[in-house]
Amino acid sequence: MTPRPAAPPPLTVLQSLVNTRELLENRDDFTAPTGLLAWSEAQGLPCPARPSEADLTRMSRVREALRQLLHGGEGAPAAAAVLNGELARTGTRPLLQAGPPGAEFVGDGATALDTAITRVLATLVTARLDGSLARLKICGAEDCLWAYYDRSPNAVSRWCETSVCGARHKMRAYRARRAAATTS
Repeated sequence: MTPRPAAPPPLTVLQSLVNTRELLENRDDFTAPTGLLAWSEAQGLPCPARPSEADLTRMSRVREALRQLLHGGEGAPAAAAVLNGELARTGTRPLLQAGPPGAEFVGDGATALDTAITRVLATLVTARLDGSLARLKICGAEDCLWAYYDRSPNAVSRWCETSVCGARHKMRAYRARRAAATTS
């Protein structure tokens, strides 16, 4: 799928992480070490030279927690707990600096994956604090759940692509109304 333009930096790393799994095409980039290596390299993040199955599982868990947090709803508190657990595991904490940008996030970085997760979560925390995370959304189509950046003036978009997911949703609603009218 080639939806809307990518989110602006630094949100790009969050969007690209969520979109390493695409439901419509039944694709998951983290089913093999090469996928994690390619994503990490594309994002300029460190990665173990030979990612283990545990590394893939961990990144998949972070990705799905991020997706759920962005999607909101009943699963958001559990997703926040997973992400908070990763913040604690990596020792991610803010470090104030005298000059611009004023603060950065550091972690204990026991492994390359810890360092990568620290950078992803630092972006998440910073975007949440400055309000920019509000425009990074998850498509409302339950069979899509693609991350997109909402550039609409009032930030009210519901689908990654109105012409695809929005059209499918509207067609399903239309057919349901027609079926209900026929049976009445």
